[in-house]
Amino acid sequence: MPAWKARSAEFKKMWGYSVGFYGVWVAHVGRKAGLFEAIARRPASPADLAVQAKLDQKAVETWCSSAAALGFLKQKGKKMHLPARMKEALLDKKSANYLGGQFSYLALRSLEYGALEGLLRTGSTREMTSTFEAITEATDWDHNAFLSAVKRGKNKKLHTMLSRGCRVLDVGCGTGTFIEKLYSAYPKSLLVGVEPSDAVHKAMEMAAGKPVEILRQTGEAMAFANEFDLAYLGESLYAAKDKQAIVSNCHRALKRGGAIAIVEGLLPAKVDDESRLIMGMHLDFALQGHRFMTQKEVKALLETAGFSRVSFEDFGGSLYLVTAWKS
Repeated sequence: MPAWKARSAEFKKMWGYSVGFYGVWVAHVGRKAGLFEAIARRPASPADLAVQAKLDQKAVETWCSSAAALGFLKQKGKKMHLPARMKEALLDKKSANYLGGQFSYLALRSLEYGALEGLLRTGSTREMTSTFEAITEATDWDHNAFLSAVKRGKNKKLHTMLSRGCRVLDVGCGTGTFIEKLYSAYPKSLLVGVEPSDAVHKAMEMAAGKPVEILRQTGEAMAFANEFDLAYLGESLYAAKDKQAIVSNCHRALKRGGAIAIVEGLLPAKVDDESRLIMGMHLDFALQGHRFMTQKEVKALLETAGFSRVSFEDFGGSLYLVTAWKS
């Protein structure tokens, strides 16, 4: 086998993809088992960590050695340490540098990627069946990025509306995790969530005892009129069968002067290092029967529905906040 230095750049890139796959799983199981959190609280040896977490000692020792080799942990003497920046990336959901949820999404979704061969051979697609945990993990950062964005200058009007108290419609609310965060940040606002899938049951559980209403229906079937100040669609428009109907229904549901806010991954005009992740996920979405849109396509949907002042804010990694207003 040739020495590493003699390997081609292409070989090293392919090798890196293999290492990255294992990195995804080491990060996911470390978060899922609470190992990163335990080390963040107090550095510990693998043996002590296994006792604290009530896990198998040999397995924890193996995980620690892998996590250290992949750069997640640092070993000092017998104890494992979690560096501050790695703690931020793996555990701090409010940080712009958070990637822990993305790792868990990739790990959970990969359980279904055996069906990709069928997609290529026959074009057959399948609904996501790896529970709603994958979506919840992936969208945590999106939610916090939106809440952070509305407090900044460009979106201050939304922040003012929510702070004073307004009516918000969350289209495709899933298990209600965004509504829960929004209620915590803006308790004066009244929230309504619409969700067609079985995730609605968890959303209803979350809403119990709160000024929150959850309805099981599709965005295409909504019949609200002049009732809301803000319509929010978080990573849901790409999966809609009739996108124009949903956007038009949101326009009708809003009061005059109301806004629509869409948080969605959009296909890049040019592929670079930052946008490679979304291009990989594009195949994942194709397996589910969906596709990412372009900025041009989203703008056309909004303007056709009657919205004006369409604006795009790049959150990074081809994830955008799109806002538009009803005149």
